[in-house]
Amino acid sequence: PYEVLEREGVKIVVLGMITPAIPVWLSENLWKGLRFDDMEETARRWMKIIREQEKPDLVIGMFHAGQDARLMGGKYRENTSVEVACNVPGFDIVLMGHDHACECKRICNIAGDSVLVMDPASNGLVVSNVDITLKLHDGKVIGKKIDGILSDTKDYGVSKEFMQRFAPEYEAVRNFVSKKIGSFTETISTRPAYFGSSAFIDLIHELQLAISGADISFAAPLSYDAEICKGDIFVNDMFNLYKYENMLYTMRLTGKEIRDALEMSYGLWTNWMKSPDDHILLLREKHREGATDRGSFKNFSFNFDSAAGIVYTVDVTKPDGEKVAILSMADGTPFDMDKMYKVAVNSYRGNGGGELLTKGSGISQDELKERVIHSTDKDLRYYLMQYIERKKVIEPRALNQWKFIPEEWVVPAAKRDYEFLFGKVKE
Repeated sequence: PYEVLEREGVKIVVLGMITPAIPVWLSENLWKGLRFDDMEETARRWMKIIREQEKPDLVIGMFHAGQDARLMGGKYRENTSVEVACNVPGFDIVLMGHDHACECKRICNIAGDSVLVMDPASNGLVVSNVDITLKLHDGKVIGKKIDGILSDTKDYGVSKEFMQRFAPEYEAVRNFVSKKIGSFTETISTRPAYFGSSAFIDLIHELQLAISGADISFAAPLSYDAEICKGDIFVNDMFNLYKYENMLYTMRLTGKEIRDALEMSYGLWTNWMKSPDDHILLLREKHREGATDRGSFKNFSFNFDSAAGIVYTVDVTKPDGEKVAILSMADGTPFDMDKMYKVAVNSYRGNGGGELLTKGSGISQDELKERVIHSTDKDLRYYLMQYIERKKVIEPRALNQWKFIPEEWVVPAAKRDYEFLFGKVKE
């Protein structure tokens, strides 16, 4: 799990670890035979081995895990990079990622030593740039000076050598994604999805219900700010419509579990409005640096599940856990809290991603897989493409099966928050 680098007589060890929460997102057939140990326990065990066997001059942690630690699925400690840096003496630098937010700071570990921790957010917009100056005497390190900055990449341009080396692959991908698959009669965007029923999310809902034959569908905006313009639709538009390679699960959930999952979703999504001047959305007061894929939301928008197949309201003047009122099934028949329904969800959600079904609905991590009736063998994007190719012309529309209330509060609040997130609507 570690690499030893020799540089001009200096011995550097790089220890690599990933977040152990993989089983909360991915179905077991993708990781069968693997186990996922706690990062802090693992680091403590390997640091002892590294110190005794390698006697390094410098130790760097390279972790695919962010810095805001939390327990997921009741058993996996997620995003513990800073905890590891604090609680496991021996690291000089911890380079981290996964939470898509810039960070560059020093922390003091339990031994009183300074550790530099850095996170370059996502999409290669910046890189973690570290300068290390070591003072040696008779081949022994007697002093260290470690400085780090986040360097912007936008001014460096494109590497000609890189593009030349991968030109055949680039051309093959470009030919594939340039293929026309159909057309849309309207432009769709994720932006309206944060404020009510939207054509963008409801297209995914309709497809999930059609493929699965389920009673109810859950879906969220997987891209923070995506748009597909009306007119011809190409394969590359599908990566805006559906960002991740999720399978489609059909699961058995009770009416109460459905409502409880939605309560948690809207708790992550909406503010508790106490006056008409409050935000309707749960926002940070300033945009998070580097977090271009989550804007100013306090939480990730890919966990903002809405539902189709049921008619309901979300009262943003109520506290978390009391916002959602399910009025009926979409066809007008009663909704029963005790009845078992077939629910279409993506595999991330069905495996416990976002904790809407575990923490929200109260289903244990181990029980989730017993609730899965069926899984597709290909990802949802594949079926979206098939659906559009078959229909040729898609008329996206909002189903209008749910809305925020009270409308006299939420309509002006939604306009204010839209402008806060995206700027003024173009006339």
